[in-house]
Amino acid sequence: MIPDILAAWPQARKVFDGYGLSGCGGAHGPVESLEFFSRAHGVELGHLLEELRAATAEPIERPVAEGATLLADVLYRRFFKAAIIITLTFGATWGADLLWRIGLNDDFTAVSVFDVNAHGHAQIYGWVGLFIMGFAYQAFGRFRHVPLVRPGWANASFYLMIGGIVASVVGQIAHASRLGLAVALAGQAMELTAIGLFVSVVIGTYRASRSKGLGVHDGYIFASIAWFAVQALFGLAHLWLTMTAATPSELVYWVTTLQAPLRDMQIHGFAMMMILGVSLRLLPGVLGLPAISARRARLWLVLLNGAIVGEVMLFMGYRLLDNHLLAALLLVPWALLLVGAAALLWPWRLWRPLPGSDRSGKFVRAAFGWLALSMLMLVLLPAYSRLAGLPFSHAYYGAVRHAVTVGFVSMMILGMSAKVVPTLNGLDTRQLRQLWAVFILLNVGCALRVGFQIVTDFWPTAFALVGVSGVLEVTATAVWGVGLWRIMSVGARQERLASGPAPAVISPQHKVADVLAWFPQLEPVFIRFGFREITNPFLRRTVARRISLAGACSMHGRAGDALITALNEAIKRERRPVGTLASLPVIPSRRA
Repeated sequence: MIPDILAAWPQARKVFDGYGLSGCGGAHGPVESLEFFSRAHGVELGHLLEELRAATAEPIERPVAEGATLLADVLYRRFFKAAIIITLTFGATWGADLLWRIGLNDDFTAVSVFDVNAHGHAQIYGWVGLFIMGFAYQAFGRFRHVPLVRPGWANASFYLMIGGIVASVVGQIAHASRLGLAVALAGQAMELTAIGLFVSVVIGTYRASRSKGLGVHDGYIFASIAWFAVQALFGLAHLWLTMTAATPSELVYWVTTLQAPLRDMQIHGFAMMMILGVSLRLLPGVLGLPAISARRARLWLVLLNGAIVGEVMLFMGYRLLDNHLLAALLLVPWALLLVGAAALLWPWRLWRPLPGSDRSGKFVRAAFGWLALSMLMLVLLPAYSRLAGLPFSHAYYGAVRHAVTVGFVSMMILGMSAKVVPTLNGLDTRQLRQLWAVFILLNVGCALRVGFQIVTDFWPTAFALVGVSGVLEVTATAVWGVGLWRIMSVGARQERLASGPAPAVISPQHKVADVLAWFPQLEPVFIRFGFREITNPFLRRTVARRISLAGACSMHGRAGDALITALNEAIKRERRPVGTLASLPVIPSRRA
């Protein structure tokens, strides 16, 4: 395990850092095996072992001091925390409120279109956008085995994006005034600037690794980034035309003309392409899935992006030219999206249990299931509208959007963060809660929303049940968000302790958690003296922070002097030569 290696041979860190470890897992490294690290970071295991054996052969007289935490290593936390705040305010929570208002009035037009758009903007930029940006800043350099370039620009993009989201949402809420338009436009200008900085940092990071060729997953990532920029420009035009509409009929025209293409760019272009790219890169190593062939990935990269362009252009042509033939042709890109997503991921056999599943695996499988369902529903939209006796079913189309945004995008955000964030903060995911309540609530809520929204075409009473789905989804997101926030806070605290000077001598007044943060290799000493509670992550994050060594010994009826002596003796032994990594047998890991 990496923490064991770094505790015994601190000089091995430079090897891990060269392959993208950097601040991952805090001062002591992530709780994962060498085999897992080699798969997840794309380095051949034998080569990694050779480098580690050479590095650990170098003599040391004292532990290598930890430097200050780098900005690039912790940027993701502010993005993720801000995303949680936004979705629990302007995003999912406000969306649930809008659903209740719709349900109480039995009418989807019971709320302002500007409120709906402001909510959607907060979800796309504040929920999806912030999570993707934070993940990209944390992971893309590590994918390339280089540090993030221009972390100051990345940090600036965070504040610009936050300011832009707040201004855009507030401006759209105040749509009736000229000031509202000015504020909303200023907000979107800030968002555009933030996206420009984001693109520059990501491209600069890729260019810094000239010796490493592009992988097939990189094409999906670059396509997503391109769609991110294009949708922002298109969204600016959408905002101007809708907020300056002189009459209700003009407003309806621009909403029905621009809204669907904008959402296609945001969901299928930006979010789906990014999720597919990151999945192709990470899931084979993290969950033990087979690698997708380069030929298959390149083919569907071109065809899927062609399908997105097709659905945007055909819908725009249909509305602007009033040509119903173009509307009928939308079945072609929709069918291509369905077939493409299925064909690309077919080798993973996601209907079967994952070979290396942990608490994130069920979210990943469910997310791709919802993606397939949303694509199938999209293809069946014309047939359903005819069955319902409608020229176009807005309820059904809204259900399709919800299946892909919550069922696919949000489900994947929750699942991947449940794996990545504990690893980044040095926690073992096997000892954390499995998030079954979150998983069940989110899936039930999404299913109720999709199902009952469609039923409203035939049974108006179902409007009242639609609101329940929002409560379930918000509850699931809140439970997950609180847990994720706590994990990031624990990691930040441990980093602050580790970056400061460790005491030369441990005293009875030191807190148990602080001692373990300074010297994680002392855990076996605590266990030998009967303090097995420290292996419980919850107790370690709570009780261990507040109780001193003397207090812990008193509670357990142990001799405090003996424990303190043993701990200090263990620290002294650490300063002696410990041999090299070559002295350890290579044992195949059973972990995924």
